[in-house]
Amino acid sequence: MSRLPRIIAIESIAATPLFEMQRVDLEFANGQTARFHRLMGQGPGSVVVVPMPDAHHVRLIKEYAVGFERYELGFVKGKIDDGETPQHAASRELREEIGCRAGTLQHLTTVTVTPGYSNFQSWIFLASELSHDPLEGDEPEELETQDWPINQFDALRTRQDFTDARCVLATYLVESQLK
Repeated sequence: MSRLPRIIAIESIAATPLFEMQRVDLEFANGQTARFHRLMGQGPGSVVVVPMPDAHHVRLIKEYAVGFERYELGFVKGKIDDGETPQHAASRELREEIGCRAGTLQHLTTVTVTPGYSNFQSWIFLASELSHDPLEGDEPEELETQDWPINQFDALRTRQDFTDARCVLATYLVESQLK
């Protein structure tokens, strides 16, 4: 398995401003051919930002999640615009969604969500030393915020409305960072 499969053909099936669905025909080193479908992100990816208003809390937002048709708790998140660095996108999303600028913005990790069929990546940041500095965002409704004690992350991770895997992972990364 040291040689990558040869791409025979790639066909675009559908496209939106966020994603393109592609059919990919491959030939493997053993001569076998296979057809895969993949979802390609349109743009550089997304950011997740964990805001820490003080040393003992994180700030959550409550936002409508159309994929599950319900409201979800999570951290600040959004797409990286073309020409924007992940750090700049994290700063912008923080100002748009909770009206704060971070004095310190620390990159914790970069993750893929479903590498078996998507190239989508998310950069996860920890934001501290927050100061009031709002920026008008693109949200269709005002986002509710809630401060959550870091020492109660276990309870947060068991909530039915806190399910974004990137946000769940971020709680573990923050715990590790603060030890």
